[in-house]
This record gives sequence, structure tokens and C-alpha cells, in this order.
Amino acid sequence: MQANGNRKWWILGALSFGLLAIALDMTILNVALPTLATDLNASTSSLQWIVDSYNLVLAAILLPAGMLGDRFGRKRFLLAALVLFGAASAACAFSGSASALVVARAFLGLGAAFVLPLSMSILPVLFQGPERTKAMMIWAMANMLGIPLGPIVGGWLLKHYDWGSVFLLNLPLVAVAIVAIGWL
Repeated sequence: MQANGNRKWWILGALSFGLLAIALDMTILNVALPTLATDLNASTSSLQWIVDSYNLVLAAILLPAGMLGDRFGRKRFLLAALVLFGAASAACAFSGSASALVVARAFLGLGAAFVLPLSMSILPVLFQGPERTKAMMIWAMANMLGIPLGPIVGGWLLKHYDWGSVFLLNLPLVAVAIVAIGWL
């Protein structure tokens, strides 16, 4: 799978779009919690589960997801995980109850659990020597950039749109990643 010239950098860019969506999703919801409490009539316990279901599934599945991708094909599992992440984002955006949002967020965490290790495992195949270090830094930067941007972007979206917009933001990022990874 050794990519030639600039193609490998385009692949890294595509992976970065998927990572940005995942990193944004880790923190973007925090500013929407008061709105969710009102709009979905969610209790404090429900709000905790809305936040924690994503992180719990992500943490539990992360290691097995990497192993499954290594064993049965990284690209196939990565594309499937991005599709799942996008579908779960849409399900989150249109959830009508706190319980439905908890379940949708769990599926969002499942998709993220596959995207994180599989996108990282592709980098050593594509990049060698000093380029590998640079690629890993770009990968990590895309991941880390979304975490502090989440509350900022989430606050702006909530000011101008409905709370579902914090999840719909993922759809264009995931769509770009799916098309680019599938094509490249």
C-alpha cells in the first residue's frame, strides 16, 4: 500500500477530516447540555449518560477495533466506521428523547473507536523515516485541534441554530473523509 509522492499526504488530509469530527464530538456537546435538559426534558442522570455513553463505548472498543482492522482490512473497517459515525451523528441530531440520544451517542462512540486506531495504523504503511514523524504530528494535531474547538464551535452553533446542529457538523467532515479515503 505504499503511496507515491503527494498522494500519501492527501490520504493523511482525508484521515485528518475524520479525526477532526471525532475530536470535536468529544467536547462539542458540553455546551449544549443546558439546552438538552430543557428541550428533551433530560434529568441530570440522563445528561451524564448522554455524555458518557460516547466515551465509555470509545474506551471499551478502541483496542479490539484496532486488532480487527489489522486482521480483516484497515480500509474496509475504516470506511464502515466513518459511515457508522456519520449515520450516528444524524441519529443524534434528530433524537426525540434523552434515551434515544444516549443510544445514538453509543453508536457514535463505536464508530470513533474504529476510526482512531485504524487511521493511525495506516500512517506507518504510508510514511517512512522523518516523513513518518511529520505525518504522526499532523495526525495528532488534527485530533487535538478538535478538542478545544468543540465548545467554541458548539457555542456558536447553539447561538444560531438548534441543538442538533452540533451533530450535523460532523456530516460534511465525515463525507469528505469517506470520499477521499475511498478514492485515494
